[in-house]
Amino acid sequence: NWNAIEDENDLLILQRLTSNFWLPEARPVSNDLQSWSKLTEEEKLTTQQVFGGLSLLDSMQSAGAQEISQHALTPHEGAVMRQISHLEDIHAKSYSSIFSTLNSTEEINRIFRWVVEEEHLQKKAQIVQSYYDNGDPLKMRVASTMLESFLFYSGFYWPFYLSAHGKLTNTADIIRLIVRDEC
Repeated sequence: NWNAIEDENDLLILQRLTSNFWLPEARPVSNDLQSWSKLTEEEKLTTQQVFGGLSLLDSMQSAGAQEISQHALTPHEGAVMRQISHLEDIHAKSYSSIFSTLNSTEEINRIFRWVVEEEHLQKKAQIVQSYYDNGDPLKMRVASTMLESFLFYSGFYWPFYLSAHGKLTNTADIIRLIVRDEC
């Protein structure tokens, strides 16, 4: 019974999450092609690696939110976690949309090879995944919160830095939407 609400916060959060819905295709990343062409090779590589890492973490977060939803205390909390999972998939899709607009297939493949091979990034992912695999719902929630906070937000610095300097401004608009979803 969706009218029997055990926790009003669940309903408020679900309403906010569903009202925030967006798709990356509606954002004109192609308007950043000229800006992209003017970036240094180092700036391009940094952008690719930052978004590659964020893509990995969003994919993990989606699966983690699904796992957390299995331990929801109320049906509404389960719906919130499934909506969060869906949004995390949209975020990962956003990075792929950015990649496919700004990079060649060869470059995209190189980015994702780097994600798989980068020792420190994989270590972060393994630590978070170990808590999702642990089965303890509280530890899963803490891992999810840590992932959402310092691991994601440190990755958002770079696109905002570029945008503040008039570079990749439409790409930064997508990141702003992602940040809005995270809050």
